Amino acid sequence: MSTEFLRTHAQTLQDFADATSSRANADPSNFWLNLAAKNQIQAAQKAKHSLQTAYAEDVGELVDLRFIGPQANGSIPLESFLRITEPLLKAWKAAAFRLRHGIVHHKIDTEIGDILNLRLAGLAPGSTHVFLTGNASTDLSGESLLESTLNQTFRLLNTDNDNFYDAVDAVGSKSAKYFGDALKAISTAGLSAEFTWSSKDEVKHWSGSTDEMTRLRALIASVSAPESYDEYITGVVSGIKDTGRLDVRTEQGRVSIRFPLDLTSSVQQLAIAKPATIHVKTTKYQDAVSKKDIFKRIMLGLTETNPLPQLPLPPSNNQLRE
Repeated sequence: MSTEFLRTHAQTLQDFADATSSRANADPSNFWLNLAAKNQIQAAQKAKHSLQTAYAEDVGELVDLRFIGPQANGSIPLESFLRITEPLLKAWKAAAFRLRHGIVHHKIDTEIGDILNLRLAGLAPGSTHVFLTGNASTDLSGESLLESTLNQTFRLLNTDNDNFYDAVDAVGSKSAKYFGDALKAISTAGLSAEFTWSSKDEVKHWSGSTDEMTRLRALIASVSAPESYDEYITGVVSGIKDTGRLDVRTEQGRVSIRFPLDLTSSVQQLAIAKPATIHVKTTKYQDAVSKKDIFKRIMLGLTETNPLPQLPLPPSNNQLRE
């Protein structure tokens, strides 16, 4: 149903409820009239909630979580539900912090939770189908933290083995670990899952079958504590992308650097084909299957000088995979 139909329907029910309530207030001893007023008020509230949910879906603020399995017979034990949703919330908050600020040096503060504003919006018939809403409003730079967070977390959930470490680096290893905890809780409850989010551009979906959750959990578990160190990358800017990446051409080859939303204004100072020195945090992951090192870099800032000696850059990921 369209939001326009729901809006008209909700307003009509509210008008009926207001009229009946006025009559009931004037005749408090009329049991049936007061019962009708109560039922109409509840129907109007339900229609208003449906309208709010539809509005949230239209602007990319609605996330649909569906749990499936023998144990999901219209309800789910509250303890299992909490074990699933608690690490999910932590995963989204950790990913949002990573995307907004970059490196996580301390406990994630309440600011991120306030910006995302994730809430339980309602249940479809049975408590195994859950709707969440968040805050998709944009900041001064025109970026929506909720949209960026959901884009990257759905990318992680749907990643293939070749792109796994890039997806992990986007949200951070802490967020990936929390997603692993949530997948474990879903499996322990004897469930599979389907997550859906209607962004402004497309519908993103993850089908978490038992086999898919086993595959993803194994990949996440293989991420041991990565080694990180500071570098200063000096070269010529060869590309700036609205997906939060910039490319620098150095003497050793092209280097791809991810930048957090906080540094968008700094990146806007750069120009294609112009020299730049960029302070980065380099993280070295070891692919447990290929036994090769994979290097990912996130921007910490710009500098006019190079305080550290330029380290020899490791080969690019493309070279590592050849």
